[in-house]
Amino acid sequence: MAIVSTPLFRAADSPPIPASNRVDTFDGLRGFLALSVFFHHAAVYQQFLHYGIWGNPPSQFHTLLAQRGVAMFFMITGYLFYSQLLRAKGRPDWRRLYIGRIARILPLYWFAAALVLIGVGIHTGWHLQIPLSRLLGQVAKWSAGGAFQEAPINGDVYTSHISAYVTWTLQYEWFFYLSLLVLAIPARWRWSGLLMPPVFLCVAILHEEIAAQPTKPWTCVSLFLVGMSTAAFTYARPDLVARGVLASLTVVGLLALPFTIFSVRYSALPVLVLGAAFLLIGSGADVFGILRTRPARRLGNISYGIYLLQGPVFAAASAIETVRALDVGSPIGHWTVAMLEAIVLVSLATCTHRFIERPGIDLGRRLASNFALANFATFVSRRKLLDLSS
Repeated sequence: MAIVSTPLFRAADSPPIPASNRVDTFDGLRGFLALSVFFHHAAVYQQFLHYGIWGNPPSQFHTLLAQRGVAMFFMITGYLFYSQLLRAKGRPDWRRLYIGRIARILPLYWFAAALVLIGVGIHTGWHLQIPLSRLLGQVAKWSAGGAFQEAPINGDVYTSHISAYVTWTLQYEWFFYLSLLVLAIPARWRWSGLLMPPVFLCVAILHEEIAAQPTKPWTCVSLFLVGMSTAAFTYARPDLVARGVLASLTVVGLLALPFTIFSVRYSALPVLVLGAAFLLIGSGADVFGILRTRPARRLGNISYGIYLLQGPVFAAASAIETVRALDVGSPIGHWTVAMLEAIVLVSLATCTHRFIERPGIDLGRRLASNFALANFATFVSRRKLLDLSS
């Protein structure tokens, strides 16, 4: 936060957008969630370099950092987009919504995918190891914005190590965006729009509790529904505000519980505990003002880049023999490498925010506006023809 607060990271400041579309505490939360996933993967890479094992690190704390961080990212997505449905009474501007999502996700994703392709090329010596048609199919799947599961490219089994396996969450995001077409139907009426998310959340949690083993799809559905239920609650009771020291202490306590008394597996209780903390944050609890500080907001603005580009940063750093030796040599060496990688990652995410993300978002807005103007012009011309015919 000290580094990001300097003028060097002024490019991470987003241009003003309507306040109704944003929640400042969530803006400040995003950066910490992305960094929690980063430090999880720092431990994963250290384990991989030391023992050749790719998987959750032995530290439960580092494993939970990623799980809880991703969980609250899904909650934010559910909150923001279901809030749009409620405000629009189930009839949002679908063209603007989906053009905006595509323009928001794909440009930076393609940049990250290009870095993965470069890494694969270096690993394979730029030699074609499979038929060209098969390679083009693999590249096409990787270019689909995370809609397909990650798979090796050109026979390189370490392909997903370059991306740190982070793109799996985008697949669930796309499914959620498509589900909005159905979720918008009950949102057209106040009573059904407000009751549907908590009712469905209860069904999803009961399903997971009855099932012998929680499954990732149902867990992700529950997390989206937590965000949607929070949106319904704040929409119904906008006058309820949770601020002050007590609210911040409660949030800290709730966020600490999943790291102390719960295991690494997802279950109903930690999801509900995180959901309670999420509800308080959405109602104004800013964790003693931290979530509203400028560096927190800057980290939130570049959180997509922090999340998506961490894999290439880890892969590039681990390719340097001196860095590898320092990382596995001692705990101090590991944390030194992790902090340097974090600085590089935040700097890279700031640059891509300025030169890739923001232009992509602006292009999406222009395209959506042009479609709206074209539809309006068509409507006016048809009215004129009807008037002349009458």
